[in-house]
Amino acid sequence: MQTYLRQLIGPLTDAVRRRPHLRDAEVAPLLELVTAEYADADEPSAALRTVAEAFRLTENDCELLVVAAAPELDIRFGALYALLLGSERMLPTAGLALELCGHGSLSPPARRRLGAAAPLRRHSLVSVEGEGPLLLRSLRVPERMVAHLLGDASADPDVAPLLVEEPGRCDTAAQLLARAFGCGVEVGHVRARPRTAGVSSALGAFELLEMGSLVLDLSRRRRPEDPARLTKLAVREAGLLGRGLVLTGADDALVADRSVLCEVEAAPVPVVVVDDLTWPSGWLREAPVTVTATELSVPERALLWGAALDSDAASQDPVSWQNLVGLRMTPQDIIVAAQTASLEAAAEGKALAVGHLRQAAQQQRNAVLETAAVRTVPQVTLAELILPDSTREAVENLVSWGRNREALLDTGHLAGLGTKGRGLTAMFTGAPGTGKTLAAEAVAGELGLELCTVDLSLIVDKYIGETQKHLERVITEAENLNVVLFFDEADSLFGARGSVTDARDRYANQEVSYLLQRIERFEGLAVLATNLRANLDPAFTRRLHHIVHFADPDAPTRRLLWEAHLREVVGDDPDDPIDVEWLADNVELTGGDIRNIVMAAAFAAAGRHDAAGAHAAPVGMRHVLAAVHREYAKLARVVPSAVAQFGLGQGLILGTRGPKLSPTGDQSLNRAP
Repeated sequence: MQTYLRQLIGPLTDAVRRRPHLRDAEVAPLLELVTAEYADADEPSAALRTVAEAFRLTENDCELLVVAAAPELDIRFGALYALLLGSERMLPTAGLALELCGHGSLSPPARRRLGAAAPLRRHSLVSVEGEGPLLLRSLRVPERMVAHLLGDASADPDVAPLLVEEPGRCDTAAQLLARAFGCGVEVGHVRARPRTAGVSSALGAFELLEMGSLVLDLSRRRRPEDPARLTKLAVREAGLLGRGLVLTGADDALVADRSVLCEVEAAPVPVVVVDDLTWPSGWLREAPVTVTATELSVPERALLWGAALDSDAASQDPVSWQNLVGLRMTPQDIIVAAQTASLEAAAEGKALAVGHLRQAAQQQRNAVLETAAVRTVPQVTLAELILPDSTREAVENLVSWGRNREALLDTGHLAGLGTKGRGLTAMFTGAPGTGKTLAAEAVAGELGLELCTVDLSLIVDKYIGETQKHLERVITEAENLNVVLFFDEADSLFGARGSVTDARDRYANQEVSYLLQRIERFEGLAVLATNLRANLDPAFTRRLHHIVHFADPDAPTRRLLWEAHLREVVGDDPDDPIDVEWLADNVELTGGDIRNIVMAAAFAAAGRHDAAGAHAAPVGMRHVLAAVHREYAKLARVVPSAVAQFGLGQGLILGTRGPKLSPTGDQSLNRAP
């Protein structure tokens, strides 16, 4: 800049001579000082040269920029401007700037260099302040421009909080964009669905061009900050640094006000807009090159996670590591989650482990389903389930499919086969209480995913078309968040289509047809549970990858269930021990029913001991037997004769005042315990 400032001394001296009213005693010392200061400056400014190249400035533009920036670079130039203008303000006016650059104020080409559409003002390199005629308005150079001219590469403070870092990805989309930019295209568009690597593909295009880049995330802006203004500042920042610009998080701004696109279209650097929109043809004067982003593959996610975790730590916990890399996350999500996990591990004073990363990943996916569904973190594992061997084997097979599905589809023999969804759909059938819901939770827990249980009462709508809309929102968000989608009582949604007798039947059949097609395109893991498999539409069976039947538990399984649930109560009554073997052989109920019986027995024992002022509440066989009778009555089933005879033979006291089973053989209780 010193060379340009030295060149400015001559025009300043000439301007002083044209103003004989100025006193030499005031002007001469200033001119002598600046002349002596910059007498030896002979090297051109590299910073100004890069600005001229980036923003396509002419030599006249550079001269005007130097005149406007001089007071910010050296206050003595400001003092000279004030003397020349007869004012206390040290900023040059447009008229003085044109004079110092050797242009007449009546020259249209010269005045156009300071017009609103000229590069200096269009890219916020120089601003024109004040009211009135242009020649009397002041020129100011923004602080960021002054800092750049002095060699400071710090980002604009208004833009810096919105800049993000993300690794590039040289995939097919990046290659298409790079070729387009090489052919002269100035604006690219990446259509990125949630959880796809759109920004990484855009960055990969600039890497292929051997060009640096900036990423501006407008979703981080504070409201009501103007997105167009922030985009304009980011464009200037990219131009100053000689980089391309990637713009993301602008979906709402583009829909509400397309002024952001005006800034993109005027940018002097290549710009890639990443969003989830389909642009109409009239949004830009020239249609941009549009590519579609894809999700990260399992190896790519493993590489990103591995950059944050020691390889030994990953090998020590291979199952958790496999679940971690199976999470459908963007590169930015993974980077933030890894940083969070590192901080949490440091706060605990422990080495970073896979568990820290998994926990941080769950926190990172903090979007909430706003539709009729409930997300829960699984609290049960497959090892804790008590199931018959055949059922357990089928559930373990489902978990294996879910764990390896993406790896096979991305890199295995199944890669690229078919156009249907990449999801996995399973159906759990069986009587109530056989463990279908608990198994769905265990599957989600084994895969390291959350369980999203759909509330069918809020999905099904009496108005035509509304059920499809509700379900579409749930499924789409479940895909974005990578959760296990669980439909209980699925036959109410996917029921069999019937004959058409009126318009209602036709719309009902259309609704079922849509649901069948949409679940087939689902990109995640869906589990459907039903007690009435026969009520499902036959076409749905073909769309299922797994059908797991949860049969009523046999005697060995019932024994394990009794033991597991009884371990949760205070303890056995030594005077009235519980015969688990006899219960397993004679009480033929499901696991859910057994849980209800144990809970009722525990409450009955606790109620009696509370009345007696005791603190402990041991459960005896009498409490369990009373609860068994109550459960059979609730289910409207006949109590097995062995159960009734056991109570009569032992003379168990079932009521709070001591009444026993009716001696006449009546299987109902005289009084509830």
